[in-house]
Formats: sequence, C-alpha cells, structure tokens
Amino acid sequence: MFRLVRSLPLLVLACALSACVSSTPYVDTLDESHFHLFHRPDFKDPARQWEHVLALADAGKQKASAKQAYALRLTWPEDGHAAEAQLRWARWLDRRGKTAAAAEQYEFLLEHYPTSADFSSVLEDDMRLARTLFRRRAGKFLFFPGVDMSEKSIPHFEFIVKTAPEGELAAEALLLAGKAHEAAYDYPEAIDSYLACFNRFPASPFAEDALFSQVRCHRTLADDAPNDERALDFARASAARYLAHFADGANASTVRAWLSDIRSRQERRAFDRAEYYDRILKRPLSARIAYEDFLQAFPHGRLADAARIRLATPPESPAPTAPGDKR
Repeated sequence: MFRLVRSLPLLVLACALSACVSSTPYVDTLDESHFHLFHRPDFKDPARQWEHVLALADAGKQKASAKQAYALRLTWPEDGHAAEAQLRWARWLDRRGKTAAAAEQYEFLLEHYPTSADFSSVLEDDMRLARTLFRRRAGKFLFFPGVDMSEKSIPHFEFIVKTAPEGELAAEALLLAGKAHEAAYDYPEAIDSYLACFNRFPASPFAEDALFSQVRCHRTLADDAPNDERALDFARASAARYLAHFADGANASTVRAWLSDIRSRQERRAFDRAEYYDRILKRPLSARIAYEDFLQAFPHGRLADAARIRLATPPESPAPTAPGDKR
C-alpha cells in the first residue's frame, strides 16, 4: 500500500507529460538519422531551410545556396522541395564544370524524382555531359594527345537507355556506349551495344554506323585470333549483313574490301586443310572429302582450279602445287 502511494505522483506526472506531447502539433524537424557531416542544413525544419536557399540565391550567393539545397535534399528527401533542391545542386555542379558529378546528380534526380522535374530537359543535360565524358582525354600535354577516357561515359549512356529505352536519345546512347567499349578493347560488349542500336532503331541516323562498327569489331577479333574459324565466320556474316542493309552506305566499299579479305582467308584455310590430309597425313579418302567440301564452299575461288585438278589426279600421284604456294 505504501509503495502504491509513493508511485502515484509519478503516474500523474507521466500522464500529464503524455497529454502535452500529444497536443503538440507535428513539425518536421531535423532527423538525426539523415546526419551528414559536410552538408548540414542551417535550419532545423525544411520550410525555413528552403526559404534560406532562395534567400541565398537572391543575394547572389549561388555556391552557398546550392550547398544548402543539397543539404535539404539529404536531410529531408521526402520533402516537397527536395526535387527542386536536388536540381539546383546538379545545375550548380554542371555550371562549375564538374561533369561526372553533375551527371550523377542529374541521374539521381531522374531515378528518385521522375515526376517532379522536367524529365526531358534533365535527360538531355545528362546526355550532354555523357558526350563530354566520352570525348574526354586525360594527360594531354603539349603535343601528347592524352589517354582515351571514354570508358567512364559508359554507365551514363547505359542509364539513359535504361531510363528512356524508346526515347530519342537511346539510339545515340547505345552507339556511343559501343564505341566506348570498343575503345576499351571490350569487343563483345561493344558488339552487343552496336547490335542493340541497329536492331531497336533500324531507321535511326545511327543505324549504319552501328552496323559498320559491329563489322569492325568482328574483323578485329578475327585478326586477333587467326586460327579461330568461328571468328572468321562471324566476321563474314556481319559484313554480309551490313551490305544487305547498306549496299550504298558510306562505308560499303570498306566493308566489301574486308569481306573479300575474309573470304580469301577462309578459302586458304579450307584448302590448307585438304592439303594437310593429302600431303602430310597421306589419307586420300579424307583429302577427297576435304577438297569436295572446299569446292562446295568456294566454287569460284582462286584455288578452285587447283582443287579440281587434284580431284582428277590419281590419289597415288603427288599433289600439284597450288597458286601462290611456296612449298
């Protein structure tokens, strides 16, 4: 009984405090869970903070205004002015020439506040910065041209394609992403980007360049692996596809020359295989099959007559020397 009497004042005090707290209107104040050491807002509620941002801008303090706008977005990301604050921060970075950082902030705005900003305008700004990164070279000094840094633009082009896959900028973004991959010697990824550009946007002004660039990548892969027959097959197929769509294209003559070279290499490899069975292994039946396969694939080739002569010659006779054969 004595303990109950002693605790009664404490219960009354707790009830009074609870009533006071519940009667106080809710005010959105600084949330310590969004604490950022280098971007602290000057005020503890978003409404006054936004007024402060505008006042700083009106006073000509653009840097301070942008930083306080960024602090507002970091601290109160769901506030009604958060999107506009994020845009102010991105624009300030853009004006300062912070290309990569500005592109990242534009992309954050498009990803988290897609309905609160001028979507098309911000996406165009992001594309402009991605193009700048694509053209950037590091270490330029006097006559030294610098090092290609276009690889850093790839994530931004990919973001643009992901954000607006059917938009006006998607075809160009895919093409430039492919070129950046190619400059980084990542030919499989480059080929994928080029093919996506052509297949999804065949009527765009970037389609011809994309298909030509794909042929160039396949040809490079075939040159890097001269004994890889599949690489030659892919190179030949890609060149034929380009000519099927752009027979009068700007790069048609180059592709025709590449295709002729690829065919000559394939012809030489097929004839060498038949000669290997004929001259080295001394297996007449296997050699005959290989010569026949050669003629079926290259009936009008430079070595076709030599193959026909060998098929008409008795197997026990020495194999005739092919044109250009120095052995």
